[in-house]
Amino acid sequence: MGSLDVYYLFEHDESPVVVATAEDVDALIDRVRSESPREAPILMDVHLSGDPYTQGLDVGVSDGRGVVRYAGRDWPRGVVSVNEQSSGDEEVAYFYMGHWRGFPANAEIPLELVRAAVKEFMESGGARPTCIRWQPEPWGVSDGS
Repeated sequence: MGSLDVYYLFEHDESPVVVATAEDVDALIDRVRSESPREAPILMDVHLSGDPYTQGLDVGVSDGRGVVRYAGRDWPRGVVSVNEQSSGDEEVAYFYMGHWRGFPANAEIPLELVRAAVKEFMESGGARPTCIRWQPEPWGVSDGS
């Protein structure tokens, strides 16, 4: 098991938040959840420590729900979490360092699954988490521009 570098504020460019245990993951998600405004939920960029250019997660946190996107050598175009009990056509947006990032409406999953996915990613050395279901990232998802 390794540690993760997490970026979600501008000052993290030089000094990311480092999490190394399951408890650290829970504390980080709790902190981001408390800092995340309802109208602009926070999106985090999560990578294995020291290796920001291979596989990674985008993790959004909003109240009791969130989104997870995985991209890596095995899924270079990315896959996004899917909540098969959710419906709707409206895109949901999360905020990363000054930019909006859109996700399909059915990408939001319970926060406990978001926590589990980040922990599994860390504990597996960066493998795509199996604790959640995935869908291909739709080309229509916007980057907020």
